[in-house]
Amino acid sequence: MSLESSLPESVRSRYALKLLGVSLLIVLLITALTTVTVFQVSDRVRDNQLRSVETNAELEARALGQWIDGKQQVVRTLSNHEGLTPVTDNRTQATLTTELGALSPETASLSVVERSPDTRSNGTTEPIVASTDTQFVGQPLSVTDINWKPTVGFNFDNTDDVILSLVYTDGNETFVALASPMPDGEHVLVAEYQTSVRAERFTSTTNGTDTLVLGGFTAYVLFDENESNGITPYEGDRENSTIGRTILQSDPTTDIHGAVLTETEVKGYYSVPGEKVDWVVVKEVPRSKALAVTDRVQRDLWLVVGIVMVGFLLIGTVIHLGPIRSIKRLARQANAIAEGDLSVDIDHGNRIDEVGEVRSAFANTKAYIETISEQAEALSRQAFDEDVLEADVPGRVGESVATMHHDLQQFLTRLEVLNRILRHNLRNQLDVINSHAETLDDTEHREAILAATGTLASLGTRARHIDHILSTDPQPTTIDLADRIESILNDIEADGVTVGTSISDDATVVTDAEILTTVLRSPLENAVEYADASVSVSVEPTDSGCILEISDDGPGIPASELEPLTTEQETPLQHSRGLGLWELKWGVDKLDGDLSFMIDNGTTVVILLPDLDST
Repeated sequence: MSLESSLPESVRSRYALKLLGVSLLIVLLITALTTVTVFQVSDRVRDNQLRSVETNAELEARALGQWIDGKQQVVRTLSNHEGLTPVTDNRTQATLTTELGALSPETASLSVVERSPDTRSNGTTEPIVASTDTQFVGQPLSVTDINWKPTVGFNFDNTDDVILSLVYTDGNETFVALASPMPDGEHVLVAEYQTSVRAERFTSTTNGTDTLVLGGFTAYVLFDENESNGITPYEGDRENSTIGRTILQSDPTTDIHGAVLTETEVKGYYSVPGEKVDWVVVKEVPRSKALAVTDRVQRDLWLVVGIVMVGFLLIGTVIHLGPIRSIKRLARQANAIAEGDLSVDIDHGNRIDEVGEVRSAFANTKAYIETISEQAEALSRQAFDEDVLEADVPGRVGESVATMHHDLQQFLTRLEVLNRILRHNLRNQLDVINSHAETLDDTEHREAILAATGTLASLGTRARHIDHILSTDPQPTTIDLADRIESILNDIEADGVTVGTSISDDATVVTDAEILTTVLRSPLENAVEYADASVSVSVEPTDSGCILEISDDGPGIPASELEPLTTEQETPLQHSRGLGLWELKWGVDKLDGDLSFMIDNGTTVVILLPDLDST
């Protein structure tokens, strides 16, 4: 029992009431779906914003890593500066001062420190022999407050090594230092960089974002976009913050990244790449700014719900007041057509709206049925030349009528061909048999009789092949053309004719195997039989099948033999000498292919075969 049958008759008989009920149901459904969508979209937008903040942290981390790489290259290059080696007081001091002026603003100082290459050191007792900060000259390296990493100290693996210090404070400022040995092996170039100056170059995708750099195993603030001093606990209590705990519980050598949503902020963090760097960049965005898109999406979606509701109400009103009467009239006309009354008059009127389109559709349907009826009558009379059969009828019915037209014509043309050829060939061959049968003792005549009967047998076999081609549906399968053609050629006696092939090993086609064998055998046999010296076979794959060409250097097929194939009929003056060409043509047609001939210094048969599974 349908849902509509459960409704009261007063409702079922009035389309307007049903439309109103359906409209209300749709509005309720849209409201429910929109509510779910609002929450889903809000969650998706929130997740996207979290990923966006994390991505911003990743980009900043990569930029900071490139900054460290660049500074390492600068220090490595300066350590080999000709003005610094050999170390002399005046010359070295002047070179350091000149180079400092050419470097970026975050470079705080350059110093040359004496060291003992064979002695392990923590970087405190080495004397400073030259420095842009002249008060350090002659003092131990410890006066700079540089905090070298305990696991590395002030030691180098080789002359190309560059070591990075921990971030350290000097007064109210934070610094980081890089050091690289000089060529003589007894001095080291030390460069100090002010992190607050580098922090001024932090960039963010959202206004109001704060950028921090935390120590990778301490979770202390090393860089602060808004503060010049550092080395302070993150958020005042690093152990109780999500990011702080993540850093403290992770291996400093592993990459860490993620995003955190708090009541007031959205935070993204990403570790700075590099073997000698253990920093983590943190981006902190006010929640009201980071998730502003989420609020706007929710507001816009609810606005859409309201607009949809109003739209449904307007649509229901318009339909109730307008098209119902026209629809009832069209229903009566459609029932008349369905009952076979093609005399019904469908008023087109001057409407160009949807109701007008429906009227035009019914008028087209009426004309469509009338055309089909006239075509069916013409086919039943076998009046294949009537103009109505040339009318274009769209859709499957039109295709069926066209197929019926073609099949009927083809059937009659088979019958006609078989009648003429069988009468002609059987009569001639029987005459041969009769004329030689009287002299059976003569070997020559006996052989002629056997050849004639063989021809009749071959003709019968070919007729059976044609009957199979026309009476069965193709069964597509993938066929290796090289193997198939080679197999057919092995069964054909070449009698001194050279057969050359140009077929790639992977040439295949999806088609009916048995019909394809029949199609290939006919032109191959003819080519070998009529060739003077050579036959060539080539296969060229296409996007949807293949093209086969079979050429010989024989006398060429007479035009009178090909004319019946073009006109698809035989006359007393134009008829084929056998079924070979018809077998070839009908076989190619059955495989949805295309057949053509080129007669020039021989015969070239061109067969275009599509993959049946792609047609």
